[in-house]
Amino acid sequence: MKQVICFFLLLCIGITTGSGLDYTSDYNKDGKPDKWCKVSSDGTLITTELDQNFDGVMDAKSEYYKDGKPKYEEFDYNYDGKMDTFYYYTDGKLEKQEIDSNYDQKIDIWVYLINGIYIERIERDLDFDGKVDNVKNYGKEK
Repeated sequence: MKQVICFFLLLCIGITTGSGLDYTSDYNKDGKPDKWCKVSSDGTLITTELDQNFDGVMDAKSEYYKDGKPKYEEFDYNYDGKMDTFYYYTDGKLEKQEIDSNYDQKIDIWVYLINGIYIERIERDLDFDGKVDNVKNYGKEK
């Protein structure tokens, strides 16, 4: 994992801060950063932020555990400036995904996973009133 982080850091320009290093990169070479990452003073990747459509607004953010595994991610898939999909990890394994499918800033789909791979259950708020209306179980019956 450290090799991946070191390779990633070589792609960025480093800026020293009191708590470690901040790195940026410019993928579309327009002179403006579109990827930012924070690294602790011991070289551990803490967060990354991306401007995926190069409009100057962050569209994705990731946080990492000390061992480099993902901890949390959020994305703005419709590029309206508001995050709409969220991923939660435990020890690097995806456990839950939350989705705002109608972009009203309220979660209306919850996906729960087993071992970071298999869908255990999907809950949906079909009428967007904040309450789960539909549950589909795919995992073990209890």
